Amino acid sequence: MHKKVLGILGVLTFSLYIFLVVTTSSQAHNKTLRQHRFSGQHAAFFEPLNTSALDGKSSSLISEFVRRRRLPTCLIIGFSKCGTTALRGFLTLHPHIVSPLREIRYFTMNFVRGLLWYRNQMPLSTAAQITVEKSAGYINTPVSIERIHQMNAGVKLVVMVRDPITRLQSEYARCVSRNISRPRVPSFQVWCGGAAHTSKVLRLIDYATPLDNVYRLFRRDQVLVLSEELLEEKPLDVLEEIEAFLDLRQAFSKTDLVYNKEKGFFCFNTSSTKYPKAKASIVLNEKTGCLGSHKGRVHPEIGDKFLKELTTFIRPFNQRLFHLIGRTFTWANFKNQ
Repeated sequence: MHKKVLGILGVLTFSLYIFLVVTTSSQAHNKTLRQHRFSGQHAAFFEPLNTSALDGKSSSLISEFVRRRRLPTCLIIGFSKCGTTALRGFLTLHPHIVSPLREIRYFTMNFVRGLLWYRNQMPLSTAAQITVEKSAGYINTPVSIERIHQMNAGVKLVVMVRDPITRLQSEYARCVSRNISRPRVPSFQVWCGGAAHTSKVLRLIDYATPLDNVYRLFRRDQVLVLSEELLEEKPLDVLEEIEAFLDLRQAFSKTDLVYNKEKGFFCFNTSSTKYPKAKASIVLNEKTGCLGSHKGRVHPEIGDKFLKELTTFIRPFNQRLFHLIGRTFTWANFKNQ
């Protein structure tokens, strides 16, 4: 009996010891975060809790089980209408990836709120997990890329691109859906500005210029460029490529996703044991496991003459992109060009 009581007291004492160490370390970490502004010294924000006072077993326990909010070490920075929402959602199926439900847009619209505010928007995670934040507009503004670099020069960046003409169609469909109450909806060509070489078209088809700004600050092995078309056709291949990029063990399975014939792309498998985690991380149609109705809109038809004008204008931009990233994507609108 005496030994049993001593054993219980020992367990309680050890538990209290761990609690005090974690609490003290977390408070010190938060204080440091509040006191800093961007001075280029942010490595401390990514370090684990100070467990040097503990033995190996205790330190391991803390690292494995303590959940707290951490700054992201991977960002999906673009491009809009290129499958970034679907990609972020699919990634949350991995047990070692967590991600906030919405775009935080910290480096573009909310930078004045400070780094502590940004960290507090992140979901809870353990030291073994990677926090991934997706804001597709980051790549469009050089100042955002500079701010990301100041936060963490070693952060990993994922960039999604797609067939530029398909992206134009997708952006047109989004704009039309927002203005459906208007008595007259402009045709696709009129919406583009009446010609292929307009500023609106250029802004949506030139991937190389923003990417070049990224490469000026980040090493190439920190940047992964992927095609939305491949994510649609072979999502598991894309997810496995990202696993390797982030140095994560393989955890994605063919049973995680199912092809939806009505939508024409892969959706979450509602029967998968991982589905509850995905449902909590992305807005879905709970019955089908597909993204909301704002995804997969019907694209407008393009007349042959205007399509030829677009492909002729865009082709050099594609070649510049492929040369820049050292990789070629096969896009339907340019197959026979």
